[in-house]
Amino acid sequence: MDGITVHAKWQTAEIRELTAKLQAPRLNQALSVAVNDSARQVERAAERLIAKTLSIPAARAKTGVWVRPFSTPATLSATVRGSKSPIPLKVFAAKEAAKGVSARIWGRRTIYPGAFIMGGNFPNRVALGMGGNVMKRVGKSRLPITKVPGAAIAEAMVNDAVSSALVAQSQERIIANVRRQLDRYTRARGKRG
Repeated sequence: MDGITVHAKWQTAEIRELTAKLQAPRLNQALSVAVNDSARQVERAAERLIAKTLSIPAARAKTGVWVRPFSTPATLSATVRGSKSPIPLKVFAAKEAAKGVSARIWGRRTIYPGAFIMGGNFPNRVALGMGGNVMKRVGKSRLPITKVPGAAIAEAMVNDAVSSALVAQSQERIIANVRRQLDRYTRARGKRG
């Protein structure tokens, strides 16, 4: 998923009355600011929801959610995006278990049979930045090994519960922000005129 698409119905009687008081380009500027405010608020909500859903630290979720492109008065559209790159399994509180490695992912502990955590017995690889990564042998021999991937933030964004919550949040925020910005821009216009 590249981002969340929301088509909110924000044309209330109050908003129609406020839009009648403004003309382009000020109307488009007010709406663009409202869209960008809403996108930032949904971005923060997405970070919290994704951290909880994927069982990762909030700071890690924050690095994988962003708004691009932002709204302009010409487009009046913004997109909240999530990274498609898999998060390393070490971020999911990975620890060695009797039959491999266990990690807390998607809210439950999962066992990865035959996997191991790089480090400890491999001090030279720890120095190369491989320490703590969950690895698995490709064949029966000692090498080659590959990194076991975790989940991606984009996967969490398409989760029904997360996407429904984000759509509801965005519809709520766009209505409030459009109302606030139109009111602000009409009051500013009245002070100048």
